[in-house]
Amino acid sequence: MFGPDKLGFEMDFGFRNTASPGDFNPFSASIPATKVELTISCRNLLDRDTFSKSDPLCVLYTQGIGNKEWREYGRTEVIDNTLNPDFVKKFIMDYFFEERQNLRFDLYDVDSKSPNLAKHDFLGQMFCTLGEIVGSQGSRLEKPVTGIPGKNCGIIMITAEELNNCRVSSVCIHFLPAP
Repeated sequence: MFGPDKLGFEMDFGFRNTASPGDFNPFSASIPATKVELTISCRNLLDRDTFSKSDPLCVLYTQGIGNKEWREYGRTEVIDNTLNPDFVKKFIMDYFFEERQNLRFDLYDVDSKSPNLAKHDFLGQMFCTLGEIVGSQGSRLEKPVTGIPGKNCGIIMITAEELNNCRVSSVCIHFLPAP
């Protein structure tokens, strides 16, 4: 039989804490999830500036499961003078397969350096779930921007791309001196 004492070296594959089928506990198991990257683009946004085009910014909010409160998840960069932004900043989120994840995308025309959104012009918003985006054809969801009565506020396009989990396994071989 082969082993460290017969070959003169010890192999460590990093599997010390491997679980056997009898170790599974459904009540303590983690919810299956994957990381997705969201890319945001808009077309035909409202023009709220007088002498130029709007300078759009998109703010992503997520909704808490228990309290239903909206929390800011992140903001894109501001793109100057366009009604058709293709935002460079992407949002990386955990997508939980068994959970409804409500999202809200608010769009603003940025008029100053202030981080206070109340100081900027509201361009509209869109509500969806992360599952809607991931489950759309090509993982690309296109919906109208709403929120200003009587106005066509444009459309928003969100694309989700699954990020590969780069799990690194290492092998460490320790050579022992021969007896």
